[in-house]
Amino acid sequence: MHAIIFDIGNVLVGYDHAQTLAAVAASFDITPDDLHHAYRAVGRQFGLGQLQPAQVCDFLNQQFEASISLEQFATAFCAGLTRDDTALSYVNTLQVEDELFIGAISNTNATHVAWLDAHVPELNNFELVVMSNEVALLKPDAEIFELALELLDVPASHALYIDDSAENVAAAQSLGMETFVHTDWEATRLRIEAWCNGWRTAATAT
Repeated sequence: MHAIIFDIGNVLVGYDHAQTLAAVAASFDITPDDLHHAYRAVGRQFGLGQLQPAQVCDFLNQQFEASISLEQFATAFCAGLTRDDTALSYVNTLQVEDELFIGAISNTNATHVAWLDAHVPELNNFELVVMSNEVALLKPDAEIFELALELLDVPASHALYIDDSAENVAAAQSLGMETFVHTDWEATRLRIEAWCNGWRTAATAT
C-alpha cells in the first residue's frame, strides 16, 4: 500500500490567520497585536489539547476584562476557515484507488476540529486523520509523522506528505517520506500524479 498524507489548513481547507485574529480581537474590543501577544501564552497548550476552548475563552476574558461567551469566541476563532471545494473534490477522486490510503495531519485545536466536523465531512472518508490536540503532538515533531505511518501501516518510503510549511515538509522528509511544499493546486495535482505514476510503473516492472 501507498499513502498520501495532507496537511489540512491552507492545503485542503482555506485558513486566513489574520482574519481570525481580527475577528477575535474585535470580539474583545482590542487590537490584533494585543490578542497575538496574549494568545501566545496558551496557543501551544491549546494545540496540544492541554487546554479546552472554554479555558482559552476564560483566559482571554480575564486578560481583557471581558465577558465573551464561548459561542462568540468559537464563531470568531473560526472566522478564517473556509472550505476549499476544488481541493476536497480532487482528493475525493484519489480515494477510489485500491492501493492508496488518504490521510491528514493537522496542527489544530478543539474549536477548529468542531468546525471541520461540521463543514468538512469529507474528512470522515479518509483512512486516517491525526489532529494535534487529540494526540498531544505538534508538527514538526517527528513523532506525529511516525504515528501516522504506524496507524496506516505504511513504510515511510511509500508515503507522500504535502504541507504548506517547509519546516513540516523537512521533518517528514527526514523520516524517508516523499514530500513537497504545497503552493497551489495546479502544481500539487501534477506532483501527485507524477508520484503515483512512479510507484505504479515500478510495481508493473516487478
